[in-house]
Amino acid sequence: SAIEAGRNFRCIEKPPEDGNPGVVKVSAVTWGTFDELESKTCPDPRMLNERYLIRPGDLLISRANTLELVGACVLVGPISRRLMLSDKILRLVMPEELKRWVLWFLRSKAGRAQIEAKASGNQLSMRNIGQEGIRSIELPVAPPVEREQIVASIESHFSRLDAATATLERVQRNI
Repeated sequence: SAIEAGRNFRCIEKPPEDGNPGVVKVSAVTWGTFDELESKTCPDPRMLNERYLIRPGDLLISRANTLELVGACVLVGPISRRLMLSDKILRLVMPEELKRWVLWFLRSKAGRAQIEAKASGNQLSMRNIGQEGIRSIELPVAPPVEREQIVASIESHFSRLDAATATLERVQRNI
């Protein structure tokens, strides 16, 4: 396993268009799914660095945010823009079969407790967790079959919750 960091790029505050490269903002990983529109445009295409490009299947984690959102993590789904890691977004590199397990653990009460305890900074509005703090998180690892069953169960519950939420929103609109 490894942790890869991006860089601080001076960019234009709008999502990239027309194939221009961009850089993700911390808000791209804040709300549970990767949002490629939460990005900035690099003004010079020569700024593109393949090493920092975000790809489908990447497990990303924010290293800086409020106490409640520092350590927010997502698995990247389909992506249509050429976006790079920023200095505040880290890529957790590990075998594919562990990514969903790690994602759900880091989002769990036990994972959040460790992240928040390891986050530094004296202002609640901006906390940081460094690579060493992330590496020191104690992660339980179940046997592969049990891991897959647990992840499938968690994802099934969240799918049902998403469907119920969509139904509730549709009923509210109809009322």
